Amino acid sequence: MKLYGVKIDFDNIQSCGILPDMCLDFDHRFDELSENEKLLSYWNSHINDLLEETKDLVVINDETKSMVYSADNNAIELIKKHFKEIQLETIEYENINKCDYCVQHDYLQN
Repeated sequence: MKLYGVKIDFDNIQSCGILPDMCLDFDHRFDELSENEKLLSYWNSHINDLLEETKDLVVINDETKSMVYSADNNAIELIKKHFKEIQLETIEYENINKCDYCVQHDYLQN
């Protein structure tokens, strides 16, 4: 099943290129991107807002990557609204790492 959504890689400096305002005080020579409070707060607040609006989401925190996807058209529009700075991408549901500690929310799980 094809899902649409966004992800942030907290181990890739290119994430600051997508969200430069979140990285103004970030110094890649000394700081870990995964410790960037502005970026973490941005992601977590938008995920919480999304989950208040719809439960038709797959939310994954896999090592340094955080992702939110859906196959539901309404949920996809909400993802685009909340994460308008990040380009929507496509992934196959079967290709998502669904380890026990990774899955925060999965509306497709049986």
